[in-house]
Amino acid sequence: MGTNLRSVIYVFLLLFVVVFTVNAQNRRPKNVQVAVKAKWQGTPLLLEAGELISKESKQLFWEFNEAWLGSDGDSDCKSARDCLLKISTQASALLAKPVASLFQFSLTLRSASPRVVLYRQLADESLSSFPHGDDPSASHCCWVDTGSSLFYDVADLLPWLASPPTCISLDASAGGDAAQGPELFDFDHVHFDSKAGTPVAVLYGAVGTGCFREFHLSLAQAAKEGKVTYVVRPVLPSGCESKTRSCGAIGARDNVSLAGYGVELALKNMEYKAMDDSAIKKGITLEDPRTEDLSQDVRGFIFSKILDRKPELRSEVMAFRDYLLSSTVSDTLDVWELKDLGHQTAQRIVHASDPLQSMQEINQNFPSVVSSLSRMKLNESIKEEILSNQRMVPPGKALLALNGALLNIEDMDLYMLMDLAHQELSLANQFSKLKIPDGAIRKLLLTTPLPEPDSYRVDFRSEHVNYLNNLEEDDMYKRWRSNLNEILMPAFPGQLRYIRKNLFHAVYVIDPATVCGLESIDTLRSLYENQVPVRFGVILYSTQLIKNIEDNGGQIQSYDAETNAQVKEDISTMIIRLFLYIKEHHGIQTAFQFLGNVNRLRTESADSSEEDIEQQHVDGAFVETILPKVKSPPQEILLKLQHIVRVHIQRIALLYNFI
Repeated sequence: MGTNLRSVIYVFLLLFVVVFTVNAQNRRPKNVQVAVKAKWQGTPLLLEAGELISKESKQLFWEFNEAWLGSDGDSDCKSARDCLLKISTQASALLAKPVASLFQFSLTLRSASPRVVLYRQLADESLSSFPHGDDPSASHCCWVDTGSSLFYDVADLLPWLASPPTCISLDASAGGDAAQGPELFDFDHVHFDSKAGTPVAVLYGAVGTGCFREFHLSLAQAAKEGKVTYVVRPVLPSGCESKTRSCGAIGARDNVSLAGYGVELALKNMEYKAMDDSAIKKGITLEDPRTEDLSQDVRGFIFSKILDRKPELRSEVMAFRDYLLSSTVSDTLDVWELKDLGHQTAQRIVHASDPLQSMQEINQNFPSVVSSLSRMKLNESIKEEILSNQRMVPPGKALLALNGALLNIEDMDLYMLMDLAHQELSLANQFSKLKIPDGAIRKLLLTTPLPEPDSYRVDFRSEHVNYLNNLEEDDMYKRWRSNLNEILMPAFPGQLRYIRKNLFHAVYVIDPATVCGLESIDTLRSLYENQVPVRFGVILYSTQLIKNIEDNGGQIQSYDAETNAQVKEDISTMIIRLFLYIKEHHGIQTAFQFLGNVNRLRTESADSSEEDIEQQHVDGAFVETILPKVKSPPQEILLKLQHIVRVHIQRIALLYNFI
């Protein structure tokens, strides 16, 4: 009897489980879920995080890799979410606080996935360039490409590192049988200890694999010793997901989901049903009290305070609220009640604790809330702000601004917006490092940026600028009007106003011993002779002298007999000294004529190449320029100036060394 009863109970439990499973499978969600997938295979989030960090600094990329290789913190990560939080925490520790707040969002957008796919394509090209490998069918997770061979094992790489090639040539036109190394790109991660001119070794692999750690330690040590140029191209080859750490393959198994793209589904239900929804069932609410903003007034009631006082009556209170929202009593609005309905709706959204959620609920349930919106007391300040915005933005148009800079909505996407936000946060972080107050930083970010981000400004009042003309004092401009109201007079588009004021300045920063610099002088003089209403000036510098100062740690070297020979070869310094001498004794016009003569003699010389400016051109231009203006021979003046230059530089060197 007991056995039969036990069998009946087992059969009943089995039937219950089967029925419950079938019912659970039949209860499928009715909502439609749409995902836009990329064509390429997924890329690891860990590698994408390294690419995002490298945008801040090339050094941070290596610090992130070193920190990940030196920690075993991902052993306790049980899910993809745990790995995402671990990667974000590890990266945020290296980033500034404003930029770190944007890092996790950029990582979830998978914005760096195309860069990792690019490395994957370069890895395929690297393998295909050596079809006769030791074992082409084997799946290698890491290898080193030196241009002439591939190394899949550290033991095979060590002899090459011990005696790498002495010369690597990337120039196809170079002669000889020198080995050609891999081609490097601007986005490559070059180790900070690498020295230019050393053989290139490119490591293909992913952080988290055992082979990457072994290759990295050997190549980093070789780079410190100045043997190789160590480059990393992060890639996780197919089939190596199981050979990496728990978080190293997260995101690599499925295709990448693309975010920031809108999808429109035009669905229409052809089955029409008549339903009576006027009756509100007791205890059933129309809206979710967990997401609805209950602090708003509904026909004189503030339900957040009522629920605080009577929490045990939540269902009844919410039913009463839904009745007020859906009741047909007084739902007929008069014409004057519709006058400020748009302003009242905007006011409720702005004052809501969750504006986006409030906007969604009003859009979806507008007929049921329109009555309460019409009875809301309108704040005049909000109305004035809305009217001000409407005067600035045409009807039917939208405006998007980031820190006062207007953005083109038609050409803007989510990734471009993220890049702009990243630039603004990085700029704010640089300002904060200068101890600038937050209020001043906001004002600086709101200023209009320069039309060219790479341009810089020079103070035109500086004494180091040698001006060719002065529109306010020179005789050639005395017939021009000096009234600034001339700016308001009509003129051809793009034409400058001929006003006797120094309104526009053009300052050229040039090396007078270069072809580009001398050609700029000819262009400047041509514009001046054609009376262009601009004040022209130049700042002259010596490229070789600056290089010598940088090589000497920012100090001017002491000049002995050997270095005096180097001074003679610095044609830029000599041209600058002669220019200043002529300017002081014969005027600025004659000084610019001297620079023009140097370029003319260079072009007329038959035995000189196009890019060379020789000492004889400088001497000849100096003699030709001042010959009509002096009584003594110009050659003697030139020799005296050369001697003065050497003595003057020696004094400067002694002064700097004393300091």
